[in-house]
Amino acid sequence: MVKHYLKGQNLEQLGRIDDAISQYEMAVAGRFDSTGPYERLISLYAGLARHKDVMRIADAALNNVRTYSEKKHWYATMHKEAEKRLGASPRPLPRPATEQS
Repeated sequence: MVKHYLKGQNLEQLGRIDDAISQYEMAVAGRFDSTGPYERLISLYAGLARHKDVMRIADAALNNVRTYSEKKHWYATMHKEAEKRLGASPRPLPRPATEQS
């Protein structure tokens, strides 16, 4: 799992965000118990307005990461903020009907 996290960091530095996300996700799927991949995914997903993913990763961090209480509080806060943003996201407008000739 450490290898996935470190590879994700390298890929992120190279600007290969999708590949970095894949590596971080593998570390999270393996229940990595350190903060690194969870924090990076929360940051990346928040920047991409992928609120459901922020919530999912924050929950995974709360279940798997061994850290101090302030950091656990941060994960809970990130979940709540993503939930608020998800509810506040504008709904897509229906496409206008096209006229047929």
